[in-house]
Amino acid sequence: MNNQNPFKWRHYEADIILLCVRWYLRYSLSYRDLEEMMRERGLHVDHTTIYRWVQRYACSRTGATMQAAPQKYH
Repeated sequence: MNNQNPFKWRHYEADIILLCVRWYLRYSLSYRDLEEMMRERGLHVDHTTIYRWVQRYACSRTGATMQAAPQKYH
């Protein structure tokens, strides 16, 4: 039972959550921009909810271990 669903008890489906997280990380969108985009698609998601999703699920999208960028030597 160690493999629990990370989206259990969420109001929205995992696809919606990951879509918002992906768009926030990939494009320079604000949380309010994403809120407006979801509203245009018929989903009423508050920008603070999207913020919480990014805080919770961003590390699983980008990798749990963030490596430092390689240094450039001139």
